[in-house]
Amino acid sequence: MAVTGFLKQVKDLKQQEVAHLTAKVDMGSLRALAESATPAGNFLTALGQSTPAKVGIIAEIKKASPSKGPIRPDLDPFEHARRYTRGGARAISVLTESNFFKGSLADLEAVRRATHLPILRKDFIFSEFQIYEARVAGANAVLLITPLMDPGELAAYIALAREIGMEPLVEINSERQFETAAKAGATLIGINNRNLETLETDLKVAQRLAPFFSQDLIPVAASGISARSDIEAGIGSGIVNFLVGESIVRAQDTEAFIGELLGETDRDTAAQTPLVKICGLTDPDEAVQCQGLGADAIGLVFYEKSPRHLSIEQAQKITRALPRETITVGVFVNADHGYIMERVTACNLRAVQLHGQESPELVKALARSGIWVIKTLFAQQQPGFDMARAYEDAWGFLVEDGRGTLPGGNARPWEWNRAARMETTARTRLILAGGLDPDNVQQAVNDVGPDMVDVSSGVERAYGKKDLKLVKKFIQAVKGTAKV
Repeated sequence: MAVTGFLKQVKDLKQQEVAHLTAKVDMGSLRALAESATPAGNFLTALGQSTPAKVGIIAEIKKASPSKGPIRPDLDPFEHARRYTRGGARAISVLTESNFFKGSLADLEAVRRATHLPILRKDFIFSEFQIYEARVAGANAVLLITPLMDPGELAAYIALAREIGMEPLVEINSERQFETAAKAGATLIGINNRNLETLETDLKVAQRLAPFFSQDLIPVAASGISARSDIEAGIGSGIVNFLVGESIVRAQDTEAFIGELLGETDRDTAAQTPLVKICGLTDPDEAVQCQGLGADAIGLVFYEKSPRHLSIEQAQKITRALPRETITVGVFVNADHGYIMERVTACNLRAVQLHGQESPELVKALARSGIWVIKTLFAQQQPGFDMARAYEDAWGFLVEDGRGTLPGGNARPWEWNRAARMETTARTRLILAGGLDPDNVQQAVNDVGPDMVDVSSGVERAYGKKDLKLVKKFIQAVKGTAKV
């Protein structure tokens, strides 16, 4: 398909870039890496959950644009991804094109380290190489721009993306392009209000094209969205997912601005449901059932003194049984780097929880490997809450009392509100643990406002054996709370 204007210019540059890179790569090996990658998040599932009352915002990492030039050249992808996640974004888009948008795959990799949200690689993609490298970098979705390829290629790349675990967002700007995308098998279709050949923007494009969508197709409006009124206009046309770039990047208060787009008049009282981690699983079937009941994370204990301790082989059976989007967490106590990494690799763990007196240097080394590191801090022993700043590379802090005979909460309730006063860095999540159960977790969440809650013995019938009725009750209690 012949393209003109800016789209031709950027395609010509990208073809040269891709040709140069592919000459150095074994495509078979790259595909194997892509097929083995299992980044957290499911793009299609996330957008499918949007409703008129709770729209989905895909917040974009965007440093520059061809029409506006530099927007925020000093943007920190890691920090912005944290803000987007806290603000309530449903997914994150990362521009990786370097010539006009000043992005890179390194930006995407930084975002992957920062968040559990699904990630879209936004670039000018027209080769299997680009699709493979997106997955390897941690993407859950890729942007496919309809006029960049002929219909046969589009259908093939949609299928290829799905084969390696990604859902493509297929971009259109006209009725004709919509027909091409639909016939090619697209499910998520992005309506770009900006014509990429002329760079002209018209917010009525999405409203004009939305009526063509059948119920099995999901429209995503993009470009020019800068206020809640734009969101409401889209909702009126049947659109409930919106990709927002420049206006989010320019916002003085990122989280508050996302709240405004979502229609939340007061971010201080906006509902944000904590993630739920069920820890100490020993049975694959129970782990799968916990995930099915709504658990976001599953904790696997690698500490020999624990009655819930797992061998590598036992843990592998659990992680292989779980859906890809599950956050699998290995729990370690004063283990060395080699011991941890052996299990991370063998069991395909997404995160590690360090539950002893591990050093800040170990946390940094693990984080640099792209692993989410949860460091436990204790109210009654060291490292205490005052050590938070020393562990600034941690993905999150799990906080508990620390008075038990074994590492862990030991089913002991404690003064949870002490955690709410803990000073942390802007990059870290607060994970509340220790003595939680279905009857007290709602009050604990309301008192502390954590990003995640962690439970083990509070939902058990025996060590390592979960009572699924208690698990269900616990998760329902959490999902009914509001972070305040």
